[in-house]
Amino acid sequence: MSDEVREMIRTALADEPASGLEFERVVRDGRRRRARRRLGVLSAATTGVAAVVAVAVSGASTSTSAPPAGVLSTAPTTTVTSSPAVASGCATPAMTGGFPDRPRGSATPGELAESARLTEAFGRFALPLPAGVEATPLRLCAIDESWGGDFRLTGDRVVIVYVKPRGGQPPGECVRFTPQVQCSVRVLPDGSTARLTVEPAGETTLVTADVWRTDGTYAGVMETGGTGSKNRVLDDDRLIAIATAPQLRVQWTGRPTPPAPSDRRAAELDAVLAGVLPAGIGIEPTPAGEALDFRVRQGGYRAVANLVDAAGRGWLMVTVDEPNGGEVDCGGRPECRLVELSNGREGALDTLTAGGLTRLSLHVKAADGSRVGIHTANGADDGTGPDSPTRPTPPLTEADLVRIAELPDLHW
Repeated sequence: MSDEVREMIRTALADEPASGLEFERVVRDGRRRRARRRLGVLSAATTGVAAVVAVAVSGASTSTSAPPAGVLSTAPTTTVTSSPAVASGCATPAMTGGFPDRPRGSATPGELAESARLTEAFGRFALPLPAGVEATPLRLCAIDESWGGDFRLTGDRVVIVYVKPRGGQPPGECVRFTPQVQCSVRVLPDGSTARLTVEPAGETTLVTADVWRTDGTYAGVMETGGTGSKNRVLDDDRLIAIATAPQLRVQWTGRPTPPAPSDRRAAELDAVLAGVLPAGIGIEPTPAGEALDFRVRQGGYRAVANLVDAAGRGWLMVTVDEPNGGEVDCGGRPECRLVELSNGREGALDTLTAGGLTRLSLHVKAADGSRVGIHTANGADDGTGPDSPTRPTPPLTEADLVRIAELPDLHW
């Protein structure tokens, strides 16, 4: 899966706003849902499996219960999945987590037709399963000009499959969210690029194969499980074999897709912020160890730090989200007003005050369409975000936020 997919899977962000819109919630993203987020991982605490079930528009759902222990495949290395009868495609319900795109909850006739075609085609694919392992059927439902679903393996492991048009996106690079993450990139014989990521996420091991295929398809295949599920069923080659299955080729012309987030670009953004703070203000790491160094979060880039000067401790967060449509406006928010930037663009400045805590948030759009957010508060992050005042006013002024927003290299 892409960086955004994996990041969502770790924090189940399908029901959260884009970073910068409600920044107090964003600050808590990694604390509340981190089981490697994007999906918490997927909500596997009590069920023992993190799974996202795609449901047909009609309301009929595809069963994803694990195969009975006594009904195992007799094939030595390969099992063919049985495909459900599909008269029409299906749409993933709105707010379903597990995918990089936020499901609309509906689909166009063309998306439904592609859902039906992909599901039927994948039903003929011989899954490369180990001996003694069976899989439930996979139904690929429409998300948002993308398609996905999951199937369960014998035991408690779940495989999540996601496909979309590549849209000209270059191959992704490694992103190491924690020191324990193992990541590698390889070029496949047909010229496609595959990235393998293995991450211990609390009591669960997640492994993902992201493949930027030469046939114009991006495919992500992730295997995960419930609490205590650390033993993989599919090795690297099997995951790549699924992600490169000809049956997963998307017959759809997609929108142009920007590069996936990477550690390399995050480091470049670190240099952009170097020396940006006013004289006399120092950086103090947050309890999460963030010291205004950009990290890949929520499918974008985020830099967070506590700021310290003679007046006390405050907080700063800078976010960069991928280019998208629309303009910056206040959307009718009474606490918001538009401010002019020196380059002719406008920014939306929100000022929120409650219980002595003042928060300033400036949202702008960079020249390449990136969404940039700069947020400051007169409360320090002591583990739960800036929840109470720790100094009289925010450490940065409106002019400081504008100056940061105008940095020419602060973009995707």
